[in-house]
Amino acid sequence: MADRYSTLNLNRTLTQFAMDSMRGGGPFVADRLAPVVHVPVTNGKYYVFSGAEALRDDYDALRAPKSECNEITRSYSSATYACQQYGLRDLIADEEMDNADRAVIDPERDAIELITRKLKLPIETRLIAKLMDTGVVSNNASAGAAWNAGSGVDIEGDIDAAKLSVRKKAGVEPNTIVIPPHIAAVAKKDSNIRELVKYTDSTLLVGGELPPRLFGLEVVIPLALNDEAEPGVSTTSVDFAWDDNSVLVAYVERESPSKRAISLAYQFRRPVAGSLDVAAYRYRDEARHATVVEGLIEQTEEVVCADCGFLITGAYV
Repeated sequence: MADRYSTLNLNRTLTQFAMDSMRGGGPFVADRLAPVVHVPVTNGKYYVFSGAEALRDDYDALRAPKSECNEITRSYSSATYACQQYGLRDLIADEEMDNADRAVIDPERDAIELITRKLKLPIETRLIAKLMDTGVVSNNASAGAAWNAGSGVDIEGDIDAAKLSVRKKAGVEPNTIVIPPHIAAVAKKDSNIRELVKYTDSTLLVGGELPPRLFGLEVVIPLALNDEAEPGVSTTSVDFAWDDNSVLVAYVERESPSKRAISLAYQFRRPVAGSLDVAAYRYRDEARHATVVEGLIEQTEEVVCADCGFLITGAYV
């Protein structure tokens, strides 16, 4: 067991499949809302930002000859992150390997892709628990009327109020809106939005969903599914993982994510085996006459500037 994660068992081909799958996104949106920042150690510190401080003009920058410049103060604090290691494995029976039609089926590749998906889903759900929590994203207000209400709906007004709050609180221009699928389904039917979209974007007619950008914000409609049944319960309860009745407006650093860059949230990831986002190991279980494929990832998800987000609560009833 001590040699399970040895370099000999690290399979580069399967690891590349796993890394491609991690980057693939698909229905998962965690990387679009909390970019990955690589960290060198399992436990460390990160900046907690108060972005509006950068916009303050109450410092006198005028300097007289032979005088010292006035001092400014920094407004961020720090917190401690602790990466956790997550891993899953799949056993491939020798009989399955022997009988696989390799032109169609690759049991080992299929195993690592399934493992990767099952590692990505908890990342998504952990991020949901933080970003859609009004106790974490304390900037929030109820929609003027639920977006599926019969009257009084003002989607653009709700979004404008959210954008204004982020600007004033964090000192950055929000660039992202997260609309859960059931809310997006009613938002795209809003008469005002359809009136605006038909002159600017034809994708609503082609794809049937909201356009890629709405009121200056990148539209994120998270489609990951999750079985919400309790462990051991045979009856499934499949629903969208992002089934919250709130809409998130946020600023996300996309160009150069780092611990020094303000953003709503980050995934702090410590590379496994020295340099890998996710590592795939392959080894034998002779007692069970099977090949074991195992995937590992080490990370944590942290909100680094709550003021970069605003929750429009009660957007659906």
